[in-house]
Amino acid sequence: MIIRRGTGFKRALERFIVRNWGLILTVILTEQLVVFISPYTSVLETDVFSATAIGLIATVVGIFIVFRFNEAYQRWWEARILWGALVNDSRTFTREVITMLTPDRVPSIGTPENAVKLHTELVYRHLAYCNALRLSLRGQDSWDELAPFLSAEELRELKTYENKPTRLDRSQGERLAEVIGTDTAQHVLLMQFDSTLNRLYDIQGGCERIKNTAFPDEVRFISRGLVWLSAIAVPIAFLSADREVRVIEVLAVIVISLSFMVVEQLGASLKNPFENDDNDTPMTALCRTIEIDLRQQLGETKIPPPIEPIGGVLM
Repeated sequence: MIIRRGTGFKRALERFIVRNWGLILTVILTEQLVVFISPYTSVLETDVFSATAIGLIATVVGIFIVFRFNEAYQRWWEARILWGALVNDSRTFTREVITMLTPDRVPSIGTPENAVKLHTELVYRHLAYCNALRLSLRGQDSWDELAPFLSAEELRELKTYENKPTRLDRSQGERLAEVIGTDTAQHVLLMQFDSTLNRLYDIQGGCERIKNTAFPDEVRFISRGLVWLSAIAVPIAFLSADREVRVIEVLAVIVISLSFMVVEQLGASLKNPFENDDNDTPMTALCRTIEIDLRQQLGETKIPPPIEPIGGVLM
């Protein structure tokens, strides 16, 4: 995620040029071609290439691109909402573990020392869950990153599962059911934990839906095609209006064409918020925020620092 005043003009310009160099080159060449052939032909002066006709086309293209951008932004914002909910539910889960799983509430726990070990086990497994969800959504397989939070045996068994976050959430439920037991008086605690674990499944499912539901190819092709059409048509409309080419017209053509390109490119980037891109949901930073909060609730003092942005981008 690009932070406020993050990447700076230079990096933003470089990134834009790298992603759209073909379209930029097309605009420049079209401009030069129109300037060159305009004195020798009257074809470009027909009504088809008039400023009114091109303006109407540009209006339609603008409406379509803005619609696509809004749809992409909604996906990006929903992803951020889901991860915000994960942060909150992580804090809730840890509070429930620490305050409810005590020897006086659940006698099977035994001693306060056993309670501390149980709290650490459950909270650390939840940290593994958050990081496993991050790795899964980004399509990364560096599962050894979970080693600080799981035993070697559990990590080895986890690697055999296709959907690792699902397995970790199930392990939490199994462990809680084992600790709380079958006493009817304690089932209220189990139901409370079950509700929290179900909310985690809802968050995971929402993220997987965004990840696995792609924009229709027709929308992508049409939007990019319309941008190319506008980038070619606008120079013709502006520069062939008369025989004299003015600098201000050339600059206006570049600004208008690039405006279409910027909006289309940004929409293409936002529609996939889990692709480890600059506009990605900052899942790494959020996982670290969760880790800091939860380990502090456990009373730990040696905790890692927050993730800092690199080049104005927080991952």
